[in-house]
Amino acid sequence: MPEQDRPQTTPAAPGAPRPAPAWRAGLTDRSVLEEAVDAVTVRRVFGEAYEAYGTTVVPVARVRGWGGGGGGSGEEKDSSGSGSGVGYGVHAEPAGVYVVRGDSVTWRPAVDAGRIALTLGLALCGAAALVGWAAVTRRS
Repeated sequence: MPEQDRPQTTPAAPGAPRPAPAWRAGLTDRSVLEEAVDAVTVRRVFGEAYEAYGTTVVPVARVRGWGGGGGGSGEEKDSSGSGSGVGYGVHAEPAGVYVVRGDSVTWRPAVDAGRIALTLGLALCGAAALVGWAAVTRRS
């Protein structure tokens, strides 16, 4: 969300109720949720295709999103009330590319070297622990 569209609040005096955020540029909670829905649509998954040397490449990503809302009111004798709140998050990571050559389409997955290294490291640690355990129990 552009900086000018983020909610703005004014500092309250100590002990005073905090004001609810006011969205700039006419944004409402509903329009923020509409933006969140737009952020996790299929349009976000497929990148712009490009062509080089007679081959078309279409990048693909895994996208997931989540969100939440809020509310509020106030009828307490000793305090005034209000409330508001809405938020969302989006996570995207590369999945791979479709490579199109003539009538042939091939899927090329993205390789996450960090995930492979972590998996191999954990497997080696597990194997070393198992060998150590076997050696200790064999002696007893």
